[in-house]
Amino acid sequence: MMFPTGKIYKVHEITQILRGLLQSEPMLQDLWLEGEISNFASPASGHVYFTLKDNSSQIQCALFSPAASRLRFPLRDGDAVLVNGRLSIYDARSQYQIIGKRVVPAGVGELQLAFERLKKQLAAEGLFDSIHKKPLPKFPQKIGLITSATGAAIHDILRMLQKRYLAVEVLLFPTLVQGTDAAAEIAYAIACMNRLPGIDLLIVGRGGGSIEDLWAFNEEIVARALFASRIPTISAVGHETDLTIADLVADYRAPTPSAAVEHVVPDREELRQRLAVGKSNLVRGIAERIDTVRTKLENIQSRIPPAHRIDAINRRRQVIDQLDIRGQRAATQQLNGKQRAWQVAAAQLDTLSPLATLARGYSICKDSSGKTVTDAAQVRAGEEINLRLSRGQLACRVLKGKINV
Repeated sequence: MMFPTGKIYKVHEITQILRGLLQSEPMLQDLWLEGEISNFASPASGHVYFTLKDNSSQIQCALFSPAASRLRFPLRDGDAVLVNGRLSIYDARSQYQIIGKRVVPAGVGELQLAFERLKKQLAAEGLFDSIHKKPLPKFPQKIGLITSATGAAIHDILRMLQKRYLAVEVLLFPTLVQGTDAAAEIAYAIACMNRLPGIDLLIVGRGGGSIEDLWAFNEEIVARALFASRIPTISAVGHETDLTIADLVADYRAPTPSAAVEHVVPDREELRQRLAVGKSNLVRGIAERIDTVRTKLENIQSRIPPAHRIDAINRRRQVIDQLDIRGQRAATQQLNGKQRAWQVAAAQLDTLSPLATLARGYSICKDSSGKTVTDAAQVRAGEEINLRLSRGQLACRVLKGKINV
């Protein structure tokens, strides 16, 4: 039986030796690998694992959460990609792997692929549909502006407003327009503007640049903020040839920030011309109306000889006087009828009056308490009574009473 004469190594020691060899080779610490993704996995930890393979070989890849969070597009089995990272060894299996730092599509730009995938997703959800586009106000009084406070866009917009239309108020919400935090700031600004009263229109944009510079306007968070806005929105991003997701979601896409202003506010010179034309048309219309009436009067005058015009006028006056006389007669007759009816009613009322009865020799007898006496049994001999006559009253004393049966 033979015994080893050299050093005996533990498995982990060999792994450490191999790791050291890999780490000592600079080329293996920053390399690019091309292949196809398979066995993709994304656990709750936020890390990403997959196998990168070609026609004859494969290698395990791991993207830990910081690198995975920077992915611009979702990874799927079958995607052809380029992986940038360093070669290492997975101790538990003594298996070499690449620790990825960045993944980009093979043959297609990373950002362009992310743009196309988000565009397809949002289009399927209906965020680009014309039915959701809100109409823009014709004469906005207050415009909300979401852009950089120091960029070219705000200067272009304010210069164009100064030139075209001064009767508008601009409320600026300054934000970043590029970089990792720009998309979140833009979405927050849109939400804040929607909580303010009186804003008629939102312009969201920036000047031109590369796809990387404009990328904040291709982020999903900005697209959904624009879609949720109750205020009509205009996307004014970049130059005329640039197209972003924000352009597709907004209610109107302006090719440049200056063009946004030209579309939403009138030109004061054009307004002056329109007012001048309107005034001219109004004056001409009034003059034509006067001419028409004058012509009618002249025609009427031409049909009546001058000597007969006074007679015609007097005849008209006579007709009016006749109508007036008839009206007065009718009113007098109606008044006389009402007066006769009143006299008849007064006579009837007088006939029924107690005073008329007294005038015929009757009287009203009341005892000392003021109670009307209708029966001789109501008073006793010696009691005072009061007699009401047609004219005046008498105070009397009862000598004796007699009851008629």
